[in-house]
Amino acid sequence: MLVIRLDLLGDAVFSIPAIEALAAAFPQARIDVLALPYTGPLLRRVPAVGVVHELDLNALRRPSGLLALGSLLSMVRALRGERYDVAVGLSRLMGGVFAALSGARWRVGHAAETYGGCYTIPLPGRRYEHGEHEVQYCLDVVQALSGIRPAAQPPPPILAASAGAPPPVSGRYAVLVPGASNGAAKRWPAPLWTKLAARIARELDLTIVLSGSASERHLAEVVAAPLTPPPVIVAGGTSVEDLPSLLAGAEVVVAGDTGPLHVAAAVGTPVVGIYGPTDPRNTGPLGQSARMVRLGIGCSPCYDLASPADCKLPDRSVACMWGLSADRVFESVAAAVAGRDSSPSA
Repeated sequence: MLVIRLDLLGDAVFSIPAIEALAAAFPQARIDVLALPYTGPLLRRVPAVGVVHELDLNALRRPSGLLALGSLLSMVRALRGERYDVAVGLSRLMGGVFAALSGARWRVGHAAETYGGCYTIPLPGRRYEHGEHEVQYCLDVVQALSGIRPAAQPPPPILAASAGAPPPVSGRYAVLVPGASNGAAKRWPAPLWTKLAARIARELDLTIVLSGSASERHLAEVVAAPLTPPPVIVAGGTSVEDLPSLLAGAEVVVAGDTGPLHVAAAVGTPVVGIYGPTDPRNTGPLGQSARMVRLGIGCSPCYDLASPADCKLPDRSVACMWGLSADRVFESVAAAVAGRDSSPSA
């Protein structure tokens, strides 16, 4: 079987229950995955996954994309050479395209999300059409193939936090992720992150670690600049291979609707998700130690998959984020830390 998941880091995490459900339903099958290069290391941690094929689709979208056509053709030849029996599309348009290109005899996915004829076992509708979570969207595809309806929210951890780089600090720490991809409106404003970080350090006695991608390092530096003592900044310095270990060692992880939030939930760390334009019914953090904070004004959520999650108000004020106070988020953070401290395994 080939599972196609050419999406962001959080989407890769949300596909893990479906991969595990496939392994349970078809125990003699080898389940491979086609993923982006930066999500591949994460999916290799999943015991049910065999081979992870990596394809940089983003390279094809750049002006120099013609230079990447060779790698695309090589990947298609490699997939067809595997002679897959089943292809499972979990990536909307590209899920269907690569299911067809794989040459698999049976191809399953949501037909309305890709070109006609890509799937031989088409599912009606599309992602989020009925307000279901991304995990359930993936599990619906498994059910269409196996006839088995798995549980939508398996208890964490669903991802192993195997040994990685040692934590960047000694003692107890909180990881804050001020950045978010696929839309500026998903980012809680930097001044509010600074206020939150100061209160966590002062009242919960936790060292602040600011994480994120290399492109988000400047944002982390802006958040950190007014703080004393200065936080530890690892943005741009933590690989995807090391990310689960970093997040597993934290007392709490606070982030917007972005990949590290969902990785942290998947390794069982208490998380607090800050939501504005995206709908937590679709992409909220899952697990017994997951909390979510949102303002819930009339225009939120507004993200519809048609474009990045940017503010649609005439003044682009991102009111759903600016109106969410640091004090309110801190209340959820304090409750998450208290819950971890009082748990039997703490």
